Amino acid sequence: MAAVAANPVTTTEEIVQHADYHAKLLRTLSDLDYTPTALRQHREYIRDLEGQLVASDRKVEELAKATKKERKDHERLRDSTTRRLAAKLSGKKEKYEAEQEKEEKEYVEALHNEMAERDNNAMLQQLLAEARSTEEELVNKGKTKDNVEREIHALYNRVFEGPSESFPEEDKLEYEVNEAHKQHERAQSAVNMESLAAELLSRSTQSMERCLASVKEALSYSRYDMWGGGTMADMMERNALTNATAQASQAESFAEQAHRVNPVVQPVGRVQIAQGSLMSDVFFDNIFTDMAFHDKIKRSAAQVLLSLNRLKQERDAALQRADVAGRNISQAHQRLEDKRKELFYLRKALFESIASTATRPPSYDKVTQATAVATSAPSPSPGPMATYAPPPGPPPAFWSRESLDKAGRGPPLFPEPQTLGTAGTSAMPSPGTNEGNGPTDPELNPQPSSPRPWGTRNPYAALLAERSRSMSLNTPPQ
Repeated sequence: MAAVAANPVTTTEEIVQHADYHAKLLRTLSDLDYTPTALRQHREYIRDLEGQLVASDRKVEELAKATKKERKDHERLRDSTTRRLAAKLSGKKEKYEAEQEKEEKEYVEALHNEMAERDNNAMLQQLLAEARSTEEELVNKGKTKDNVEREIHALYNRVFEGPSESFPEEDKLEYEVNEAHKQHERAQSAVNMESLAAELLSRSTQSMERCLASVKEALSYSRYDMWGGGTMADMMERNALTNATAQASQAESFAEQAHRVNPVVQPVGRVQIAQGSLMSDVFFDNIFTDMAFHDKIKRSAAQVLLSLNRLKQERDAALQRADVAGRNISQAHQRLEDKRKELFYLRKALFESIASTATRPPSYDKVTQATAVATSAPSPSPGPMATYAPPPGPPPAFWSRESLDKAGRGPPLFPEPQTLGTAGTSAMPSPGTNEGNGPTDPELNPQPSSPRPWGTRNPYAALLAERSRSMSLNTPPQ
């Protein structure tokens, strides 16, 4: 009994068979196009934060040593009963008090510098932790994108036979796809930069708003102190001013971070917050010193308000630039998608043309029949059944070009192949999943709609922009 071999699968049949799977791969690749640019810029941001954190750690250590030294000098002079008595007996009490006030001022200033740098250090650590968490998500999505690209290349290597240099149209379209991809990457880079700068400026604005609230609190205690509030009013006033100074320092750090990300952002500069003195608040406390210090706090409040308005302007400008860059992403992405589809359909047309004009290899039955005839005894004359005409129409399980043209995009697609690509290639998560952990049907697992039309093109930048927008809306009352 002769063995019957299946007809070899043609290029056209390969394309029709894998069309649905190929479309899924293209959709997944389109959803992950933003990851390489976002990951590269995010890692630059992390390296910058790490460098600043190392410098901040050194500065905290140096300031802690300076504070310890100033505290010893202050306590030595403050607790020296002998020097105080000698100054009183020799008539140099004023000189002694001036020296004591100087030591106290140096100690308070050193302590303030240390605490401000510690707050800045904690802020940098928080930013670095958030950035590393985002980096891990981008790395996972980048791995998924790499797997998708490998699957697409494996599919092309399996279906597309022959060098592409033989087809000038295909080479031209491939060049246009590469150019569209470069333009898309530039647009992604711009929106990442603007969105990150807008988020940092929103954080800076929030810190400056808290600073203004603390200064206003200090003003209320200062009014109470002018009407005889006593030591408690002085303490609450100084505590509010200390908090305001720390918040102003944080706002300055956030604004500097935004300037590092995007040099277009203008730095706000240092905000000077009025600071009290133990000698003037306790030993020389009177209505005149209280009024003078109240005026200093009012000037600080005006300076904080001016800086806050400038920060809001910079934040709003950054959000507008991010929206413009996002619209550019939509246009660049559409052009890239159009070129990819055009290249895909051109390749499909080339495959179909090659498959329709190429000579099909002889079947196993014809080869074995010819071998049997050659080895048998020669017949004097061929019988009536030796030759016969082939049946009309295309062979079974083969779609002619005319039938494909009539059907538009071809016959109903076959189910997705279970195995594809080279050995060792892991199965790809289908589009609509989160790294392969969710359902594949987008109707069963709908994604949350982005408040921006370009959000689906770059979820990383859209998340930053949405954080900035929410922080700008949820601001404390002034």
